[in-house]
This record gives sequence, C-alpha cells and structure tokens, in this order.
Amino acid sequence: MRRVLVLGGSALTEPAAHALIQAGHEVRVYWSRGPHGSELSTVSNLRAALAEADAVVDTTHPFDQTLRGIAVAMAPQFPRARVGRAPWHADGADAWTQVDTVEQAVAALPSGACVFAASGRDSAEVLTHHDGPVYLRQLHRHDDPAPEGCTYVFGDGPYDAAGEEALFTELEIDVVLARNTGGTSGYPKVAAARTLGLPMVLIAQPKSGVDHAFTEIDDLVSWVAAL
Repeated sequence: MRRVLVLGGSALTEPAAHALIQAGHEVRVYWSRGPHGSELSTVSNLRAALAEADAVVDTTHPFDQTLRGIAVAMAPQFPRARVGRAPWHADGADAWTQVDTVEQAVAALPSGACVFAASGRDSAEVLTHHDGPVYLRQLHRHDDPAPEGCTYVFGDGPYDAAGEEALFTELEIDVVLARNTGGTSGYPKVAAARTLGLPMVLIAQPKSGVDHAFTEIDDLVSWVAAL
C-alpha cells in the first residue's frame, strides 16, 4: 500500500484516484480546480500533504503548469508520474500549424483572418496582437470586458461537432486556434474544422517534467504498484 497524493484538475482525476483506491492505495487529492461534491479525500495544504505522501500523481489539466511546478519545487525528490490524454494528431487532409506558445500561435495566424480561439482566458491580451477579429471561447460566464478586437463566446459545453460547425459558420471563421489538450471533450472543434476545411493553429502540450507519463490509467496503477 502506498500513500499517493493526486494533483487534480481534469476529467482524469476521479477515475485515476478511484483506480488507485481499488488497488489498495491510500489516496488524497489536492485540487487545482475540481468538481464540487467529490467523494474523494481531499487536502487543502499542499506542503503538509506532500510530507505524508510516498508518491505524487499529476492529473491536472495539461496546460496547468502552475500547480505541478509548485509541487516539484516543494518536493523534487518524490517519485512522480503523470496520466493525461494523448494529443490530437492531424490526418492527411488537415492543414495544421503546430506551435509551442500562444505568442507563436498568434504570429502564425494569417493576416486579417477571423479567428475562433479556444486557448484559455489568460490568452486574451496576447490575442489582441492579431490584426483581425478574434472570438475567444469562455467556459464560464463573467462580466469582464473583452480586450479590443476580441469578442468572448460563452458556453459551458458539452460541445458536439454539429454545434461547432454551426458556430464557426455563423461567425464566418477563417481559422481555429486551440490548445492541443487531446481527449474527447474538446475534440468537436477539431472535427468541425476538419469538416469545414478550416486550418488550425494548435498549441502543443507543455512538457510535464516527469519521467513517467501515461495515457492509460492501468499503466499508472502498475507504476504505483512497482514502487
């Protein structure tokens, strides 16, 4: 039995934690962001939780570098692994430009193009450097004004390809900019762009900084068992 601290904040957090519990491990979760009402054992003091753990499992959002960076700085010696979705891959008909940062993504946009962006709320200011209209998806409604040249598009999801196609057509989108999160929940925008023949600019997942990265929860469970 191992004492495992799970860094939580994605759709994989709960299934990974439950799989580890079923395998006989003691699991607690420190949420970066998470569902209210989770039945998992949670902690609010990261430093104290690290002091009591045997290993750290990162299940945060692939672009949440803040929490994983703090955890590494606090306890660099810990065995740690990450479980996350494999990134999306282009097929032969896709016109994809793949970059590493939102700044590079904006630089790669065609001049004057009408852009649909799913790159996170924090990317709004960077997107103002584009010389065409930008529609930036927001997952949660708020009253903050959008920067000049940027329009917020609110919607909680779940999304489907038909709805994304209709939205892109209504907004007269020329190119889709997105973070390459992988998985199924964000895939409808990729499918819609593919159907409509729209080019995409995709921001690659940042390096997780771990030696053991898995896309299957069973592989994570096997790793913990071998510690």
